[in-house]
Amino acid sequence: MIEARSCERFAKIAPLLDADLKKFYLSLLKSESRHFKDYLDLACRYADGAIDQRIEHFTLLEAELILSEDNEFRFHSGIPAT
Repeated sequence: MIEARSCERFAKIAPLLDADLKKFYLSLLKSESRHFKDYLDLACRYADGAIDQRIEHFTLLEAELILSEDNEFRFHSGIPAT
């Protein structure tokens, strides 16, 4: 999930940057997308069956964590608690 979110961030940021930084961010996007695919391939290879339900579970869990308050600020944390 982290790699997927990184891909989204890099894709949104890259068009807003100067040419050199844009090239760098697009290379990061390409790298993270390979990591994302590699992790999905590994999960499919070692799972006893389809992984769709697990992906949905973690997607929902991630959304809940992002939208809920968090008492400790982290890079991928939710809304800071006041």
